[in-house]
Amino acid sequence: MLKRLLILTTLCLISSPIHAIDATRPMQPGEFLVLAYHAIPAKAIPGDAYSVPQALFTEQMEYLRRHGYQPVSISDILLARQGKKPLPARPVLLTFDDAYVSYQNFVVPLLSRLGYPSVLSVVGDFIDNPPEGLAEPLMSWARIRAVAANPLVEIASHSVSLHRSIQYNPAGNVGAAVSVLAYKPETKAYESHEDYAARIKADFRKQRRLFSAKLGRIPRAIVWPYGRHNHVAWDIASHAGFQLGFSLEWGLGDVNGLHAVSRIMIENEPMWSFIEKVSKPAEVQQPIRAMQVDLDAVYDPAFEAMDANLGRLIDRLVAMKVNTVFLQAFADPDGDGNTDSVYFANRVLPVRADFFSHAAHQMSIRGMEVYAWMPMLAITLPDEAMNEAFAVQELHEGTIRPSRSWYARLTPFSSEVRRIVGRLYEDLAAHAQIAGILFQDDAYLGEHEDMHPFALDAFKRRFGEELRIGHDWQNPDQVAQWSELKTEALIDFSQQLMARVKKYRPEAKFARNLYAPALIEPTNEQRFGQNYPRFIDAYDQVVVMAYAQMEGAEKPLPWLKEMVETAKNMDAMALAKTVFKIQAYDWNANMWIDDGLLLDEIKTIIAAGGRHIAFYPDGLGLDKPGLTTIKMEMSTQDHPYLP
Repeated sequence: MLKRLLILTTLCLISSPIHAIDATRPMQPGEFLVLAYHAIPAKAIPGDAYSVPQALFTEQMEYLRRHGYQPVSISDILLARQGKKPLPARPVLLTFDDAYVSYQNFVVPLLSRLGYPSVLSVVGDFIDNPPEGLAEPLMSWARIRAVAANPLVEIASHSVSLHRSIQYNPAGNVGAAVSVLAYKPETKAYESHEDYAARIKADFRKQRRLFSAKLGRIPRAIVWPYGRHNHVAWDIASHAGFQLGFSLEWGLGDVNGLHAVSRIMIENEPMWSFIEKVSKPAEVQQPIRAMQVDLDAVYDPAFEAMDANLGRLIDRLVAMKVNTVFLQAFADPDGDGNTDSVYFANRVLPVRADFFSHAAHQMSIRGMEVYAWMPMLAITLPDEAMNEAFAVQELHEGTIRPSRSWYARLTPFSSEVRRIVGRLYEDLAAHAQIAGILFQDDAYLGEHEDMHPFALDAFKRRFGEELRIGHDWQNPDQVAQWSELKTEALIDFSQQLMARVKKYRPEAKFARNLYAPALIEPTNEQRFGQNYPRFIDAYDQVVVMAYAQMEGAEKPLPWLKEMVETAKNMDAMALAKTVFKIQAYDWNANMWIDDGLLLDEIKTIIAAGGRHIAFYPDGLGLDKPGLTTIKMEMSTQDHPYLP
């Protein structure tokens, strides 16, 4: 049982976001609370947090009854979705996973006396071939048929054979079978996207046959094993006739989004903890404390050495007690800013080392949210002719030529570029269990970029006239239109990439780097194709590159304070969605920034009202920035100096 609990705990950690309790937010119309239980044994089982003793369960049901919670059924939720019958006040749905015998022996009799509906989710393979080490025996098909006859009981599918973990990378990490592409060590090959979909489809076909044969009915709800799911699996489930899916994400369910309804896991815990969960379930984001990390600094041709480097990095992350990591997923060993290889299996670029998914896994199981730090445009394709054909173009002294900027970028106005880069992002999401994406700062277009024919054609289609290039280039109307079009094109491209990521990681969040001048002075949109208020609307987080030294700020602390105040005054949601990322290394002076100054910069941002902080780079093995100096401000824990 211990091994199974460790696997379950690991998978739940990977799937669950960092969250805090919202003490104020009431349920809105259409929202409902879902509680997830497992076994309900007569007495507590030592070492098994997921089995709730009967006395405690009874006390929990009494709490719900006394405090106005009204248990609802799946039928109630579907009627509310159809607009035929609203949900009652404080609705709660009770779900029980895996079909333990205590559900029939204790739960159903108790809930029947109370008149409470419930949902029992059954793993097909478990019934005739139960795994070892379960909390208690599982019900037989005859027992399940008996409880299914109760009008208060709904049988849901927990899959037939997907409730298991499978290897998903060469390092040997395992993930929920629903949400990862399998890695086959015997052939050193990954399951293809097509084979993955075929595997999920096969299980849903088995579900239909098995439940029909054993129970005479086909379930209308799928309880995703370990709570893991994605849009590929849900599309297959919906075509198979399923109307609801249940996850283990923290939060409330909503009748307008039933493919992955949030559920609160109930454990053997004190009543005060149960009360906190059910009375204040809405998620509130903790302040982000992030390190942006170069995987290039971890790389070694020998896996064992690279893994040892990763271990040292993770030790530092744990000691710093940050909750978020912006982890480099692309390779840039020569530091030229352009990507021609990556650290994950894909169909577009060479793989320097298939290591990113392992690094992200090891960080995630330690409670950190890992964002894949990825380029949007600075990608060098293996086909040099394509790089030339799709390069960003600039106007220079009356001549249009490939841009000579630091980043050699592909034009975002090309549908072919979007398709190719989209495949890259989709492969990343399919192979790595990430919390989100950080779009690199290569997503910009200068004032005299992009003069690519695709972009000029887009301008003509949008505004009905040619972009005039020449002596009247400074026509203010056209300059404003041109700047707006480029900003929109970059945002639109990023949102297409977001959709490709969400295909496999539907809960992913998205952050995008923003140059500090674009925040400080809105007219700088012309220089970068970046617009801070529009970023606030488009992304979960905006990561402002608050690099005082790189921007030449003579007085870094007042400069940072002004930046935070500018953000605060510009948009009501600004500080809740803005991460202020400071530089730990002075690239102009080629030296690490003094730890004391770095600490003062962090304190200045926080004192001015900044909520989220990040820094880059981190000197692995150098203790730069100094752990003991900045740990207090970077840690998300109340007492970061305790072991």
